[in-house]
Amino acid sequence: MFSIDKFTGTINIRFITKDGISRLSTLGKILVVDDEVNIGEVVRLYLEHADYEPIILHRGDKVVETIQQSAPILALLDVMLPDISGFELCRQIRGLSQPYCALPIILLTAKGESIDKLRGFNLGADDYIVKPFDPNELVARVKAVLRRTSAPAPMELAETKETRKTLLNIGSLWIDLDKYRVTVDGNRVDLTPKEIELLHFIASNPRRVFTREDLLGHVWNFDFIGGTRTVDAHIKNLRKKLGTNKGWSIQTLWGIGYSFEVHGDA
Repeated sequence: MFSIDKFTGTINIRFITKDGISRLSTLGKILVVDDEVNIGEVVRLYLEHADYEPIILHRGDKVVETIQQSAPILALLDVMLPDISGFELCRQIRGLSQPYCALPIILLTAKGESIDKLRGFNLGADDYIVKPFDPNELVARVKAVLRRTSAPAPMELAETKETRKTLLNIGSLWIDLDKYRVTVDGNRVDLTPKEIELLHFIASNPRRVFTREDLLGHVWNFDFIGGTRTVDAHIKNLRKKLGTNKGWSIQTLWGIGYSFEVHGDA
């Protein structure tokens, strides 16, 4: 069964269990934006089977509004929409206020060129799937992205040995990889999930030099010739958002790569 929201145009799916009880899925809402109705239906069925609640849109004009009203936990965006590109939607989402700007995003496209993947990652996408795709792989990618980006239950975690691996403090800088939260001098810094992962990785290995290829492999699990430009773009964004600090800095070693340097007693 399904109902259509007349205001947003979204299709909200409700399914019937074997015992005849109508219920919505329990793992959270997934926003799917694809102008191909058949693909949207297949994705809907597989997400529903995985116990997610899909919200289907076939145009991009209501995406931001739907995110703010329905609070999905992830968005699947087709790059080639009739009214707006998925790239532009990704840019708009990353420009929203917290918590909407941190929404995990997976781009769907029939174009698999490296330059398109780079463009998506540079705009803040968390993953990129090329059509035609295996629906089971898509669901696996959704789960993988959510594992990387979802926050724990809203309670204070005990500072165990395991917790300290993801909670990192260097002087005025705090990086909480579990909650995907970064603060400097007690003030939260709005970073994308991938920027937080990159910062946490290099800050966890102070004074160690990483090539761009190293960072692509460790942070993006991604490697291809030319892909290093996305690393440069993310480092540039980190420097701009974090500002300058006497206790630490991200250094460029020309012709080699980057390192996270700690100064003094930080």
